[in-house]
Amino acid sequence: MSDKTLARRTAVKLYFKGADISKDLSKYLLSLSFTDKEEDETDDISITLDDREGKWIKDWLNTNKTAKTETVTTTGEVKVGNIVQFKGGPVYISSMAAEPTVTRGASKCKCTIVNSNAHPYHLISQDGKKVYGWVNASDVEGETVTKTKTTKAEDKRAFKGTEIHAMVVQKNPYTDGKDKVLDCGVFEIDTVNYSGPPQKITIKATSIPYKAKLRQTKYNRVWENTTLKNMAQKIAGRSNFKVMYLSNSNPVYKRKEQINMTDIAFLKKMCKKAGISLKITSKTIVLFDAADYEKKAEVKKIKAGKGNIISYSFSTKTADTAYSSCRVVYTDPDTKETIEATYTPENANADGQTLEIKQKVSSVAEAKELAKKSLRAKNKGETTAEFTLVGDVDYVAGITVRVYGYGEFNGKYIVEQANHSITGGYKVQVKLRSCLEGY
Repeated sequence: MSDKTLARRTAVKLYFKGADISKDLSKYLLSLSFTDKEEDETDDISITLDDREGKWIKDWLNTNKTAKTETVTTTGEVKVGNIVQFKGGPVYISSMAAEPTVTRGASKCKCTIVNSNAHPYHLISQDGKKVYGWVNASDVEGETVTKTKTTKAEDKRAFKGTEIHAMVVQKNPYTDGKDKVLDCGVFEIDTVNYSGPPQKITIKATSIPYKAKLRQTKYNRVWENTTLKNMAQKIAGRSNFKVMYLSNSNPVYKRKEQINMTDIAFLKKMCKKAGISLKITSKTIVLFDAADYEKKAEVKKIKAGKGNIISYSFSTKTADTAYSSCRVVYTDPDTKETIEATYTPENANADGQTLEIKQKVSSVAEAKELAKKSLRAKNKGETTAEFTLVGDVDYVAGITVRVYGYGEFNGKYIVEQANHSITGGYKVQVKLRSCLEGY
């Protein structure tokens, strides 16, 4: 809750490694860009900070160096003239060659130790006729010695694999003392860029961790007697993600092959064929039916001439988008039985083209459902729009809006993508597509 007398403003709340760093962040924030996408792509966020003081390069890119110390102690007494066992390591072998030969890790040999002004000890042959080289007391078994060996560990950058949780807060937007919050979600830092002068640091993060098997590991596997929902659950489990399955349709598969594909690429492919939308956000894989979202009531209204509109554009195309019906045909190679179904929306243009789909189905009902979803997938890009608006956290992917005052482009649209940008001021750029009425 904000003071009703405070001016409207926008703040960023950020958690780094679970700690709230919003207060420090506000002093250095140059820009924030959060992109919320309806389907197929990952959400991402980019934050740029002023770093002329060098604060953030040290905090975000500090190097952790861990020293490994190993102590070895041997005991005993060594006296000049004794015959002792000389340890392996850099040693001179007792050879009668003109020049001594250096061997590392050599077998132990018996030698006599004598004093030397230059070195602690000399090694000579037992008959005293030849000097082979010098050693320290710590290299001779029997001497009381403590060795400490420090090994420098591999450098680890603090930001790698680190999670951040970001929120955009509109303070008192309606002068009623209530704040509006956009929870951007949880991201994993993927890239850090440092540039200058003046020095600045840009942190980019994604809703799919760069190290997750979901996007990194390619598999060769066969899926048998399963459903799309079950596939999604098993794929999510391998990367410690959750699943939200929000579609009434759940295709059944007798056998599907995943050949040299990452899990996310395979799942996207299966969703496309099933006419089901896929979104990944905050460590959650969401599968949903876009048609259900398009039927929901409008959340916002965009009216021509209003002061919150900074810019706009509309586009319409008919190539590979304006189909009147869809026909699905499948012939079983074993039984030679043919299954087919055609779907035509109520408001379809009688002179339009028919989309032909050849894909395996097990029943007429399944063929008709596939025809409906395939027709939607083709036609949904026929009319699109883009608006840049004064910042408003209500605009998120998946909501519907009513556009009016633009003639032939008036109508109900769904938000495909919302990019919230805070750079000197807060604005949101939304990409819309026209909702398909009747199917």
